[in-house]
Amino acid sequence: MTNTQGSTPNLPKVLLVDDDAALTQGLARAIASQGYEVRVVNDASRALGAAIEFAPDLVVLDVMMPAVDGWQVLGGLRSEPKTAGVSVIMLTAADSDASKGRGFSLGADDYLTKPFSVAELRWRIAAVLRRSRNGSPEDAVASIPVVGSGLKLELVRAGDVCYVEGIRNYTYVHTADSRYLSRLTLGALEDREIDAFRRVHRSFIVNLDHVKACGWVSKSAYRLKLDNEAETEIPVSRSLVAEVQRDLGLRG
Repeated sequence: MTNTQGSTPNLPKVLLVDDDAALTQGLARAIASQGYEVRVVNDASRALGAAIEFAPDLVVLDVMMPAVDGWQVLGGLRSEPKTAGVSVIMLTAADSDASKGRGFSLGADDYLTKPFSVAELRWRIAAVLRRSRNGSPEDAVASIPVVGSGLKLELVRAGDVCYVEGIRNYTYVHTADSRYLSRLTLGALEDREIDAFRRVHRSFIVNLDHVKACGWVSKSAYRLKLDNEAETEIPVSRSLVAEVQRDLGLRG
């Protein structure tokens, strides 16, 4: 691991992870010239440890590397509390929608396809860091990163979310008229403790502010009807009915 300059506390930190030493050294010099503190890791197995030690604001991460690939590194970054919130730009030669979708669903913030220009990488770095620093911590908690049109990362205000649905290994965020793939799991969304969000079922989180009606539809089934265009009905686990009714201001 190399450092292109002495540590300067006020400079944004960028960690480059790629097995191509010649490429990363050149990129590191170009990025550092724009006012960043840069470190390079050419052994992907050391990337997580380097990220914990260096505490970067952003990681530029190659996908295709021997032994440990970029997907594994990204998963490690997102599962480690000390690095879970770091911004990540993926570098890859694969330009398929499936590959991009995988990167965003695993938690990448942006995606750059090889070959690329150094100028474009600089622009992407600046844009991702600008997005990550805009707004207060409360604003960040009250918005949800989703994969929008063109597989671009977008932020959806929590108040605009009607419900969140977990399907197999994917999490979808539903607004009044759209469905977005989320990079966060149901558990991660629940941990954010967003006002009005309530886990009502093993597969659903509902924004109680969007509940239009509720009640027993049979002796054993309790459902919430939402105010979205489809008037979606969401099941409530029997063990959670009393808590949901309480949160809605209803008697049991």
